Amino acid sequence: MQDKCPYSIIYEDKMILVVYKKRDVFTLRTNDKRTFSHNLYHYLHDYTAEKNERIFIVHRLDYETSGILIFAKSYQIKETLQKAFENREVARDYEAVIKERIPLHKSFHVEQYLEKIGFNVVASSSDRGKLAVTDIDSINYINIGTALKINISTGRKNQIRLAINSLQFTLVGDKRYSNDEAKRMYLNEYHLGFKSETGLAQLDFNVEPLWIKCDV
Repeated sequence: MQDKCPYSIIYEDKMILVVYKKRDVFTLRTNDKRTFSHNLYHYLHDYTAEKNERIFIVHRLDYETSGILIFAKSYQIKETLQKAFENREVARDYEAVIKERIPLHKSFHVEQYLEKIGFNVVASSSDRGKLAVTDIDSINYINIGTALKINISTGRKNQIRLAINSLQFTLVGDKRYSNDEAKRMYLNEYHLGFKSETGLAQLDFNVEPLWIKCDV
């Protein structure tokens, strides 16, 4: 069953389930009936139900974004993990590719206030939006542009896409903010890390980056 589903299991124990979500799949169902059974939670619910277990959503990734997601197997663990996210105690590392060829080893610190208006998220003011903090470093070149390493200390919807847009860079495949028509959006979460206070048996979860070279 798992081979046919848009995820792979990275780690599992009695407390949590950690998976790698492939691109172009929703974390949860939407109002579109085509997503009612084709969403990550649905697949994982069926998987855990076969073992008489339950799972609880902790956080999400955008439809177009691939990367690591953690699910709790009890409501208590869900609350503990969500509190860690809210308190900015979770390490979240992403990679992205922009079309522009910018100098390597250049760093950008972006602070924005983001506001959700209908189905859209836009940059707003401090009295209307929620703070989004994004740190970006240019790491290496690939054939279509510059690969970036990105760390977020807040988890706002579309946060990375809007941060890249604010720097006037083009995120490859981002049709919403960059108007780029590549077949996939080049945004991927490759590391998720927690502090020991969460009580997890394993604290760090990684997949091999797709575009950045960790040894440069």
